Amino acid sequence: MKLIKIISDKVQIKTDQTEFKEVRINDLLSISDGRHELVTCVTSITDTDISDPFADEDFIAERLSVKVVECSIIGSILNGRFSSAIEQYPSTDIVAREIDREAFERMLSVDPGQGFCIGGYAAYECPAWINGNKFFQRHACIVGNTGSGKSETVAKILEEAGKLPGANLIVFDIHGEYSDLSYARNIKIGEEFHFPVWLFGFQDVAADILKVKEESSTVVMSALRKCYYQLCPDGRENRPVQFDFQKMLDLLEGLNAEEVMTGEIYKTGDKAGTAKTVKGDFYGKLSGVINTMKDRLSDRRYSFLFFEDQQSYLKKVLHLIMDNDRPVKNIDLSEVPHDVAIPLIGAIAKLVYGVQRTYGPEEIIPVTLVCDEAHVYIPNDFQLSASEKRMLGTFEEIAKEGRKFGMTLFPASQRPSELNKTIMAQCANFIVSKLNNENDKSMIKGMLPAGDESVIDSTTTFRPGEVIIVGDAVPIPLKIQVCLAKERPQSRTIDFWDEWSRAGSIDLDKGIDAYMRL
Repeated sequence: MKLIKIISDKVQIKTDQTEFKEVRINDLLSISDGRHELVTCVTSITDTDISDPFADEDFIAERLSVKVVECSIIGSILNGRFSSAIEQYPSTDIVAREIDREAFERMLSVDPGQGFCIGGYAAYECPAWINGNKFFQRHACIVGNTGSGKSETVAKILEEAGKLPGANLIVFDIHGEYSDLSYARNIKIGEEFHFPVWLFGFQDVAADILKVKEESSTVVMSALRKCYYQLCPDGRENRPVQFDFQKMLDLLEGLNAEEVMTGEIYKTGDKAGTAKTVKGDFYGKLSGVINTMKDRLSDRRYSFLFFEDQQSYLKKVLHLIMDNDRPVKNIDLSEVPHDVAIPLIGAIAKLVYGVQRTYGPEEIIPVTLVCDEAHVYIPNDFQLSASEKRMLGTFEEIAKEGRKFGMTLFPASQRPSELNKTIMAQCANFIVSKLNNENDKSMIKGMLPAGDESVIDSTTTFRPGEVIIVGDAVPIPLKIQVCLAKERPQSRTIDFWDEWSRAGSIDLDKGIDAYMRL
Protein backbone atom coordinates (compact mmCIF):
# COMPACT_ATOMS: atom_id res chain seq x y z
CA MET A 1 0.00 0.00 0.00
CA LYS A 2 1.17 3.49 -0.77
CA LEU A 3 0.03 6.96 0.30
CA ILE A 4 0.00 8.91 -2.95
CA LYS A 5 -1.50 12.20 -1.82
CA ILE A 6 -2.15 14.02 1.45
CA ILE A 7 -3.56 17.52 1.81
CA SER A 8 -5.13 19.40 4.69
CA ASP A 9 -8.48 17.60 4.54
CA LYS A 10 -8.03 14.60 2.22
CA VAL A 11 -5.79 11.59 1.66
CA GLN A 12 -5.45 9.19 -1.28
CA ILE A 13 -4.25 5.61 -0.79
CA LYS A 14 -3.13 3.20 -3.51
CA THR A 15 -3.50 -0.46 -2.72
CA ASP A 16 -4.19 -3.74 -4.48
CA GLN A 17 -7.51 -5.47 -4.91
CA THR A 18 -6.86 -7.96 -2.11
CA GLU A 19 -6.84 -5.26 0.55
CA PHE A 20 -9.94 -3.49 1.80
CA LYS A 21 -12.24 -5.83 -0.09
CA GLU A 22 -15.23 -4.85 2.04
CA VAL A 23 -14.52 -1.13 2.30
CA ARG A 24 -17.50 1.02 1.31
CA ILE A 25 -18.30 4.70 1.05
CA ASN A 26 -18.58 6.32 4.54
CA ASP A 27 -16.51 3.59 6.24
CA LEU A 28 -13.82 4.76 8.68
CA LEU A 29 -10.12 4.06 8.09
CA SER A 30 -7.16 4.65 10.36
CA ILE A 31 -4.04 6.06 8.64
CA SER A 32 -0.86 5.77 10.71
CA ASP A 33 2.91 6.02 10.28
CA GLY A 34 3.49 4.53 13.74
CA ARG A 35 3.69 7.90 15.46
CA HIS A 36 0.73 9.88 14.15
CA GLU A 37 -2.69 8.46 13.42
CA LEU A 38 -5.52 10.03 11.42
CA VAL A 39 -9.18 9.01 11.35
CA THR A 40 -10.63 9.29 7.86
CA CYS A 41 -13.95 8.62 6.17
CA VAL A 42 -14.03 6.96 2.74
CA THR A 43 -15.53 9.26 0.10
CA SER A 44 -14.59 7.48 -3.14
CA ILE A 45 -13.16 4.18 -4.38
CA THR A 46 -11.58 3.88 -7.83
CA ASP A 47 -10.29 0.79 -9.70
CA THR A 48 -7.45 1.71 -12.05
CA ASP A 49 -5.84 -0.24 -14.90
CA ILE A 50 -2.18 -0.47 -16.00
CA SER A 51 -2.37 3.00 -17.45
CA ASP A 52 -2.47 4.35 -13.93
CA PRO A 53 0.17 7.13 -13.96
CA PHE A 54 0.98 6.44 -10.30
CA ALA A 55 1.62 2.73 -10.84
CA ASP A 56 5.10 1.25 -11.02
CA GLU A 57 5.91 -1.68 -13.32
CA ASP A 58 6.76 -4.18 -10.60
CA PHE A 59 3.54 -3.40 -8.79
CA ILE A 60 1.48 -3.90 -11.93
CA ALA A 61 3.27 -7.10 -12.88
CA GLU A 62 2.15 -8.72 -9.70
CA ARG A 63 -1.36 -7.35 -9.76
CA LEU A 64 -3.53 -6.74 -12.77
CA SER A 65 -5.25 -3.72 -11.21
CA VAL A 66 -5.00 -1.44 -8.24
CA LYS A 67 -7.47 0.36 -6.07
CA VAL A 68 -7.34 4.06 -5.13
CA VAL A 69 -9.25 4.98 -1.98
CA GLU A 70 -9.90 8.66 -1.28
CA CYS A 71 -10.80 9.70 2.25
CA SER A 72 -11.74 12.86 4.09
CA ILE A 73 -9.79 13.54 7.26
CA ILE A 74 -12.21 13.94 10.18
CA GLY A 75 -9.75 13.89 13.08
CA SER A 76 -6.94 12.02 14.77
CA ILE A 77 -6.25 9.62 17.60
CA LEU A 78 -4.54 11.35 20.53
CA ASN A 79 -3.78 9.34 23.65
CA GLY A 80 -6.06 6.59 22.41
CA ARG A 81 -9.07 8.86 22.01
CA PHE A 82 -10.63 10.52 18.99
CA SER A 83 -9.97 14.23 18.62
CA SER A 84 -11.09 16.63 15.92
CA ALA A 85 -7.72 18.36 16.30
CA ILE A 86 -4.75 17.27 14.16
CA GLU A 87 -1.36 17.92 15.72
CA GLN A 88 0.74 16.25 13.04
CA TYR A 89 0.15 14.59 9.69
CA PRO A 90 1.69 11.15 9.03
CA SER A 91 4.54 10.65 6.60
CA THR A 92 3.98 8.89 3.27
CA ASP A 93 5.10 5.56 4.75
CA ILE A 94 1.81 4.52 6.29
CA VAL A 95 -0.36 1.64 7.34
CA ALA A 96 -4.08 1.87 6.81
CA ARG A 97 -6.65 -0.28 8.58
CA GLU A 98 -10.38 -0.49 8.90
CA ILE A 99 -11.79 0.69 12.22
CA ASP A 100 -13.98 -2.08 13.65
CA ARG A 101 -16.64 -1.73 16.32
CA GLU A 102 -14.26 -2.49 19.21
CA ALA A 103 -11.74 0.09 18.01
CA PHE A 104 -14.53 2.59 17.37
CA GLU A 105 -15.99 2.31 20.85
CA ARG A 106 -12.50 2.51 22.37
CA MET A 107 -11.69 5.78 20.65
CA LEU A 108 -14.91 7.48 21.72
CA SER A 109 -14.57 9.59 24.85
CA VAL A 110 -18.16 10.12 25.99
CA ASP A 111 -19.30 10.15 29.60
CA PRO A 112 -22.97 9.02 29.59
CA GLY A 113 -23.50 10.99 32.80
CA GLN A 114 -22.79 14.22 30.91
CA GLY A 115 -25.43 13.84 28.23
CA PHE A 116 -28.04 11.71 26.52
CA CYS A 117 -28.28 8.96 23.93
CA ILE A 118 -29.95 10.17 20.75
CA GLY A 119 -29.73 6.90 18.84
CA GLY A 120 -27.08 4.61 17.43
CA TYR A 121 -24.20 4.88 14.97
CA ALA A 122 -25.49 3.19 11.85
CA ALA A 123 -22.17 1.61 10.86
CA TYR A 124 -21.23 0.23 14.27
CA GLU A 125 -24.53 -0.52 16.05
CA CYS A 126 -23.43 1.20 19.23
CA PRO A 127 -25.03 4.09 21.15
CA ALA A 128 -24.55 7.66 19.95
CA TRP A 129 -24.21 10.06 22.88
CA ILE A 130 -24.52 13.84 22.87
CA ASN A 131 -22.72 15.90 25.50
CA GLY A 132 -25.58 17.87 27.06
CA ASN A 133 -23.48 20.78 28.27
CA LYS A 134 -21.75 21.33 24.94
CA PHE A 135 -24.98 20.95 23.01
CA PHE A 136 -27.13 23.39 25.00
CA GLN A 137 -24.62 25.92 26.31
CA ARG A 138 -23.90 27.04 22.76
CA HIS A 139 -26.44 27.46 19.99
CA ALA A 140 -27.36 24.39 17.94
CA CYS A 141 -29.25 24.00 14.68
CA ILE A 142 -31.19 21.18 13.01
CA VAL A 143 -31.83 21.20 9.26
CA GLY A 144 -33.24 18.81 6.69
CA ASN A 145 -35.76 18.35 3.91
CA THR A 146 -39.46 18.09 4.62
CA GLY A 147 -40.17 14.53 5.77
CA SER A 148 -36.55 13.85 6.77
CA GLY A 149 -37.41 13.42 10.45
CA LYS A 150 -36.52 16.84 11.92
CA SER A 151 -39.59 16.93 14.15
CA GLU A 152 -38.93 13.39 15.36
CA THR A 153 -35.36 14.35 16.26
CA VAL A 154 -36.50 17.50 18.07
CA ALA A 155 -39.06 15.42 19.98
CA LYS A 156 -36.33 12.99 21.04
CA ILE A 157 -34.13 15.85 22.30
CA LEU A 158 -37.07 17.44 24.16
CA GLU A 159 -37.90 14.10 25.75
CA GLU A 160 -34.34 13.52 26.94
CA ALA A 161 -33.97 17.07 28.28
CA GLY A 162 -37.41 16.73 29.86
CA LYS A 163 -36.06 14.05 32.20
CA LEU A 164 -33.98 16.67 34.04
CA PRO A 165 -35.69 18.26 37.06
CA GLY A 166 -34.65 21.83 36.20
CA ALA A 167 -34.82 21.75 32.39
CA ASN A 168 -36.16 24.91 30.76
CA LEU A 169 -36.96 24.84 27.05
CA ILE A 170 -39.44 27.11 25.25
CA VAL A 171 -40.74 25.83 21.91
CA PHE A 172 -42.19 28.08 19.21
CA ASP A 173 -44.55 25.56 17.63
CA ILE A 174 -46.11 27.05 14.50
CA HIS A 175 -48.03 23.93 13.43
CA GLY A 176 -48.99 22.48 16.82
CA GLU A 177 -46.76 19.41 16.37
CA TYR A 178 -45.68 19.25 20.03
CA SER A 179 -48.97 20.18 21.67
CA ASP A 180 -49.68 16.75 23.22
CA LEU A 181 -46.40 16.11 25.06
CA SER A 182 -47.27 15.02 28.60
CA TYR A 183 -44.14 16.55 30.13
CA ALA A 184 -44.75 19.94 28.48
CA ARG A 185 -47.02 22.85 29.36
CA ASN A 186 -48.93 23.56 26.16
CA ILE A 187 -49.72 27.26 25.86
CA LYS A 188 -52.19 27.51 23.01
CA ILE A 189 -52.47 31.12 21.95
CA GLY A 190 -56.07 31.92 21.11
CA GLU A 191 -59.25 31.21 23.02
CA GLU A 192 -57.39 29.08 25.59
CA PHE A 193 -54.70 31.68 26.31
CA HIS A 194 -54.79 35.34 25.39
CA PHE A 195 -51.82 37.57 24.70
CA PRO A 196 -53.00 41.18 25.11
CA VAL A 197 -51.94 43.56 22.39
CA TRP A 198 -50.01 45.86 24.74
CA LEU A 199 -47.53 43.06 25.52
CA PHE A 200 -46.00 43.69 22.09
CA GLY A 201 -44.93 47.20 23.12
CA PHE A 202 -46.11 50.36 21.39
CA GLN A 203 -43.66 50.25 18.46
CA ASP A 204 -44.60 46.72 17.48
CA VAL A 205 -48.32 47.28 18.02
CA ALA A 206 -48.16 50.06 15.45
CA ALA A 207 -46.05 48.09 12.98
CA ASP A 208 -47.26 44.51 13.41
CA ILE A 209 -50.88 44.79 14.54
CA LEU A 210 -51.91 48.01 12.81
CA LYS A 211 -49.51 47.57 9.84
CA VAL A 212 -48.30 51.17 10.00
CA LYS A 213 -44.98 51.68 8.21
CA GLU A 214 -42.87 53.76 10.58
CA GLU A 215 -40.57 55.00 7.86
CA SER A 216 -43.32 56.45 5.65
CA SER A 217 -46.44 57.05 7.77
CA THR A 218 -45.10 59.87 9.90
CA VAL A 219 -48.48 61.61 10.41
CA VAL A 220 -50.20 58.41 11.54
CA MET A 221 -47.30 57.51 13.84
CA SER A 222 -47.42 60.98 15.36
CA ALA A 223 -51.13 60.58 16.09
CA LEU A 224 -50.64 57.12 17.58
CA ARG A 225 -47.87 58.41 19.84
CA LYS A 226 -50.07 61.31 20.96
CA CYS A 227 -52.84 58.89 21.96
CA TYR A 228 -50.43 56.40 23.54
CA TYR A 229 -48.82 58.92 25.83
CA GLN A 230 -52.22 60.33 26.74
CA LEU A 231 -53.22 56.84 27.91
CA CYS A 232 -49.75 55.99 29.32
CA PRO A 233 -48.03 59.19 30.54
CA ASP A 234 -45.13 57.10 31.88
CA GLY A 235 -45.13 54.63 28.98
CA ARG A 236 -42.03 53.43 27.14
CA GLU A 237 -42.32 52.50 23.49
CA ASN A 238 -40.02 49.48 23.70
CA ARG A 239 -41.60 48.03 26.84
CA PRO A 240 -44.95 46.28 27.38
CA VAL A 241 -46.97 48.94 29.21
CA GLN A 242 -50.71 48.33 29.60
CA PHE A 243 -53.15 50.49 27.64
CA ASP A 244 -56.76 50.10 26.54
CA PHE A 245 -57.00 49.43 22.80
CA GLN A 246 -60.62 50.62 22.57
CA LYS A 247 -59.75 53.87 24.32
CA MET A 248 -56.90 54.43 21.88
CA LEU A 249 -59.36 53.92 19.04
CA ASP A 250 -61.72 56.48 20.58
CA LEU A 251 -58.90 59.02 20.90
CA LEU A 252 -57.85 58.47 17.29
CA GLU A 253 -61.43 58.95 16.05
CA GLY A 254 -61.50 62.23 17.99
CA LEU A 255 -58.25 63.41 16.34
CA ASN A 256 -59.53 62.35 12.92
CA ALA A 257 -62.57 64.62 13.30
CA GLU A 258 -60.95 67.37 15.35
CA GLU A 259 -61.54 71.00 14.41
CA VAL A 260 -59.54 73.76 16.10
CA MET A 261 -60.92 77.19 16.99
CA THR A 262 -59.06 80.10 15.48
CA GLY A 263 -60.10 82.64 18.14
CA GLU A 264 -62.22 84.58 15.64
CA ILE A 265 -66.01 85.00 15.39
CA TYR A 266 -68.19 84.89 12.31
CA LYS A 267 -69.65 88.40 11.94
CA THR A 268 -72.25 87.77 9.25
CA GLY A 269 -74.27 85.00 7.65
CA ASP A 270 -75.88 81.93 9.20
CA LYS A 271 -72.87 81.43 11.49
CA ALA A 272 -72.81 84.96 12.78
CA GLY A 273 -71.70 85.04 16.37
CA THR A 274 -70.16 81.51 16.35
CA ALA A 275 -66.47 80.69 16.69
CA LYS A 276 -64.46 80.07 13.54
CA THR A 277 -62.70 76.68 13.29
CA VAL A 278 -60.18 75.01 10.99
CA LYS A 279 -59.40 71.38 10.42
CA GLY A 280 -56.96 69.92 12.95
CA ASP A 281 -53.54 68.56 12.02
CA PHE A 282 -54.92 65.00 11.79
CA TYR A 283 -58.36 65.77 10.33
CA GLY A 284 -59.37 62.99 7.91
CA LYS A 285 -55.85 61.54 7.85
CA LEU A 286 -56.39 58.64 10.24
CA SER A 287 -59.24 56.82 8.55
CA GLY A 288 -57.00 53.97 7.35
CA VAL A 289 -55.57 53.06 10.75
CA ILE A 290 -58.98 53.52 12.41
CA ASN A 291 -60.55 51.03 9.98
CA THR A 292 -57.70 48.57 10.63
CA MET A 293 -58.28 48.84 14.38
CA LYS A 294 -62.02 48.26 13.94
CA ASP A 295 -61.35 45.26 11.69
CA ARG A 296 -59.03 43.74 14.29
CA LEU A 297 -61.57 44.26 17.07
CA SER A 298 -64.40 42.67 15.08
CA ASP A 299 -62.39 39.68 13.76
CA ARG A 300 -62.68 36.82 16.26
CA ARG A 301 -59.36 35.33 15.03
CA TYR A 302 -57.63 38.27 16.76
CA SER A 303 -59.81 38.26 19.88
CA PHE A 304 -56.97 36.89 22.04
CA LEU A 305 -55.30 40.30 21.65
CA PHE A 306 -58.09 42.38 23.17
CA PHE A 307 -58.75 41.57 26.78
CA GLU A 308 -58.96 44.16 29.53
CA ASP A 309 -55.89 43.03 31.43
CA GLN A 310 -53.94 45.02 33.95
CA GLN A 311 -50.15 45.49 33.98
CA SER A 312 -49.90 42.63 36.50
CA TYR A 313 -50.91 40.21 33.72
CA LEU A 314 -47.35 40.48 32.41
CA LYS A 315 -46.14 38.44 35.38
CA LYS A 316 -48.72 35.72 34.77
CA VAL A 317 -47.64 35.39 31.15
CA LEU A 318 -43.94 35.20 31.96
CA HIS A 319 -44.49 32.71 34.77
CA LEU A 320 -46.33 30.41 32.37
CA ILE A 321 -43.60 30.73 29.75
CA MET A 322 -40.43 30.84 31.86
CA ASP A 323 -41.05 28.88 35.08
CA ASN A 324 -39.14 25.60 35.07
CA ASP A 325 -41.82 23.69 36.97
CA ARG A 326 -42.38 22.00 33.60
CA PRO A 327 -39.27 21.21 31.55
CA VAL A 328 -40.83 22.22 28.22
CA LYS A 329 -43.21 25.09 27.49
CA ASN A 330 -44.79 24.71 24.08
CA ILE A 331 -46.08 27.94 22.54
CA ASP A 332 -48.77 26.55 20.24
CA LEU A 333 -49.40 29.05 17.43
CA SER A 334 -51.38 26.76 15.16
CA GLU A 335 -54.60 28.81 15.43
CA VAL A 336 -52.99 32.25 15.31
CA PRO A 337 -53.20 34.19 12.01
CA HIS A 338 -49.82 34.16 10.29
CA ASP A 339 -49.49 37.94 10.17
CA VAL A 340 -49.65 38.04 13.98
CA ALA A 341 -47.97 34.72 14.81
CA ILE A 342 -44.57 35.84 13.56
CA PRO A 343 -44.39 39.16 15.48
CA LEU A 344 -45.82 37.33 18.51
CA ILE A 345 -42.79 35.02 18.47
CA GLY A 346 -40.58 38.10 18.38
CA ALA A 347 -42.46 39.68 21.29
CA ILE A 348 -42.11 36.57 23.47
CA ALA A 349 -38.41 36.17 22.63
CA LYS A 350 -37.84 39.83 23.51
CA LEU A 351 -39.68 39.48 26.84
CA VAL A 352 -37.83 36.31 27.84
CA TYR A 353 -34.45 37.74 26.89
CA GLY A 354 -35.18 41.00 28.70
CA VAL A 355 -36.01 39.17 31.93
CA GLN A 356 -33.11 36.75 31.57
CA ARG A 357 -30.64 39.64 31.32
CA THR A 358 -31.61 40.93 34.76
CA TYR A 359 -30.30 37.90 36.68
CA GLY A 360 -26.85 37.72 38.17
CA PRO A 361 -24.52 34.76 37.57
CA GLU A 362 -25.66 33.03 40.76
CA GLU A 363 -29.36 33.36 39.90
CA ILE A 364 -29.49 32.24 36.27
CA ILE A 365 -31.62 29.26 35.29
CA PRO A 366 -30.59 28.52 31.69
CA VAL A 367 -33.26 28.58 29.00
CA THR A 368 -33.20 27.41 25.37
CA LEU A 369 -35.55 28.71 22.67
CA VAL A 370 -36.49 25.94 20.23
CA CYS A 371 -37.40 27.75 17.01
CA ASP A 372 -39.54 25.60 14.73
CA GLU A 373 -39.69 26.77 11.08
CA ALA A 374 -37.00 29.28 11.98
CA HIS A 375 -36.46 30.53 8.41
CA VAL A 376 -39.90 32.19 8.58
CA TYR A 377 -39.01 34.66 11.35
CA ILE A 378 -35.19 34.73 11.43
CA PRO A 379 -34.55 34.93 7.69
CA ASN A 380 -31.47 35.83 5.74
CA ASP A 381 -33.28 38.71 4.06
CA PHE A 382 -32.16 42.28 3.78
CA GLN A 383 -35.52 43.55 2.45
CA LEU A 384 -37.17 43.80 5.84
CA SER A 385 -39.43 46.40 7.40
CA ALA A 386 -38.35 48.32 10.50
CA SER A 387 -40.39 46.05 12.78
CA GLU A 388 -39.03 42.88 11.15
CA LYS A 389 -35.50 44.21 11.61
CA ARG A 390 -36.23 44.83 15.30
CA MET A 391 -37.42 41.24 15.77
CA LEU A 392 -34.47 39.85 13.86
CA GLY A 393 -32.20 42.08 15.92
CA THR A 394 -33.52 40.46 19.11
CA PHE A 395 -32.62 36.98 17.87
CA GLU A 396 -29.24 38.17 16.60
CA GLU A 397 -28.47 39.68 20.00
CA ILE A 398 -29.45 36.41 21.69
CA ALA A 399 -27.18 34.56 19.27
CA LYS A 400 -24.23 36.85 20.00
CA GLU A 401 -24.75 37.69 23.68
CA GLY A 402 -27.29 35.22 25.06
CA ARG A 403 -24.79 32.66 26.38
CA LYS A 404 -23.54 35.00 29.11
CA PHE A 405 -27.14 35.33 30.33
CA GLY A 406 -27.87 31.60 30.16
CA MET A 407 -29.94 31.74 26.97
CA THR A 408 -29.38 29.81 23.74
CA LEU A 409 -31.17 29.15 20.45
CA PHE A 410 -32.07 25.87 18.77
CA PRO A 411 -33.46 26.74 15.32
CA ALA A 412 -35.00 24.06 13.10
CA SER A 413 -35.48 24.61 9.38
CA GLN A 414 -35.98 22.84 6.07
CA ARG A 415 -34.23 25.69 4.26
CA PRO A 416 -30.92 26.53 5.96
CA SER A 417 -29.92 28.76 3.03
CA GLU A 418 -32.77 31.09 4.04
CA LEU A 419 -31.73 31.28 7.70
CA ASN A 420 -30.03 34.37 9.09
CA LYS A 421 -26.28 34.01 8.58
CA THR A 422 -25.36 35.89 11.76
CA ILE A 423 -27.33 33.41 13.84
CA MET A 424 -26.07 30.40 11.91
CA ALA A 425 -22.47 31.53 12.38
CA GLN A 426 -22.95 31.39 16.17
CA CYS A 427 -24.10 27.75 16.15
CA ALA A 428 -21.54 25.28 17.49
CA ASN A 429 -23.47 22.11 16.64
CA PHE A 430 -25.43 21.12 13.55
CA ILE A 431 -27.81 18.20 13.24
CA VAL A 432 -28.17 17.50 9.52
CA SER A 433 -30.72 15.10 8.12
CA LYS A 434 -31.45 14.52 4.42
CA LEU A 435 -30.50 17.56 2.31
CA ASN A 436 -30.87 17.65 -1.47
CA ASN A 437 -30.69 21.32 -2.33
CA GLU A 438 -27.16 22.43 -3.20
CA ASN A 439 -27.68 25.94 -1.81
CA ASP A 440 -28.76 24.46 1.51
CA LYS A 441 -25.77 22.12 1.61
CA SER A 442 -23.39 24.95 0.71
CA MET A 443 -24.80 27.06 3.53
CA ILE A 444 -24.12 24.33 6.10
CA LYS A 445 -20.68 23.56 4.67
CA GLY A 446 -19.74 27.22 5.02
CA MET A 447 -20.42 27.06 8.75
CA LEU A 448 -18.29 23.97 9.42
CA PRO A 449 -14.58 23.59 10.17
CA ALA A 450 -12.31 22.46 7.34
CA GLY A 451 -12.55 18.72 6.93
CA ASP A 452 -16.17 18.43 8.07
CA GLU A 453 -17.77 19.78 4.89
CA SER A 454 -17.53 16.55 2.93
CA VAL A 455 -19.76 14.64 5.36
CA ILE A 456 -22.69 16.89 4.38
CA ASP A 457 -22.72 15.54 0.81
CA SER A 458 -23.51 12.06 2.09
CA THR A 459 -26.82 13.25 3.57
CA THR A 460 -28.41 13.21 0.12
CA THR A 461 -28.94 9.44 0.47
CA PHE A 462 -30.21 9.51 4.06
CA ARG A 463 -33.49 7.89 5.03
CA PRO A 464 -35.95 9.56 7.46
CA GLY A 465 -34.48 9.57 10.95
CA GLU A 466 -30.85 9.37 9.83
CA VAL A 467 -28.66 12.36 10.74
CA ILE A 468 -25.09 13.53 10.99
CA ILE A 469 -24.18 15.68 13.98
CA VAL A 470 -21.22 17.97 13.49
CA GLY A 471 -19.82 19.95 16.41
CA ASP A 472 -18.17 19.66 19.79
CA ALA A 473 -21.19 17.94 21.40
CA VAL A 474 -20.41 14.63 19.67
CA PRO A 475 -17.07 12.87 19.47
CA ILE A 476 -17.22 12.08 15.76
CA PRO A 477 -19.34 13.20 12.76
CA LEU A 478 -20.81 9.90 11.58
CA LYS A 479 -24.29 8.82 10.46
CA ILE A 480 -26.68 8.22 13.36
CA GLN A 481 -30.06 6.53 13.34
CA VAL A 482 -32.16 8.57 15.75
CA CYS A 483 -34.28 6.60 18.22
CA LEU A 484 -37.96 7.49 18.19
CA ALA A 485 -39.22 9.38 21.21
CA LYS A 486 -41.84 7.65 23.36
CA GLU A 487 -44.11 10.63 22.73
CA ARG A 488 -43.93 11.55 19.07
CA PRO A 489 -44.89 14.82 17.38
CA GLN A 490 -48.13 15.17 15.44
CA SER A 491 -46.72 14.67 11.97
CA ARG A 492 -48.59 16.23 9.07
CA THR A 493 -47.13 13.80 6.56
CA ILE A 494 -50.04 12.16 4.75
CA ASP A 495 -49.79 9.02 2.64
CA PHE A 496 -51.74 10.23 -0.39
CA TRP A 497 -51.89 6.93 -2.27
CA ASP A 498 -53.04 4.98 0.78
CA GLU A 499 -55.71 7.54 1.60
CA TRP A 500 -56.95 7.63 -1.98
CA SER A 501 -57.09 3.82 -1.96
CA ARG A 502 -59.72 3.85 0.76
CA ALA A 503 -63.36 4.22 -0.15
CA GLY A 504 -65.32 6.91 1.65
CA SER A 505 -66.76 10.37 1.24
CA ILE A 506 -65.42 13.67 2.54
CA ASP A 507 -67.16 15.30 5.49
CA LEU A 508 -66.93 18.66 3.76
CA ASP A 509 -69.49 20.41 5.97
CA LYS A 510 -67.28 19.79 9.00
CA GLY A 511 -64.34 21.45 7.28
CA ILE A 512 -66.39 24.39 6.06
CA ASP A 513 -67.91 24.98 9.50
CA ALA A 514 -64.47 24.87 11.12
CA TYR A 515 -63.14 27.30 8.50
CA MET A 516 -65.99 29.74 9.12
CA ARG A 517 -65.27 29.68 12.86
CA LEU A 518 -61.67 30.80 12.31
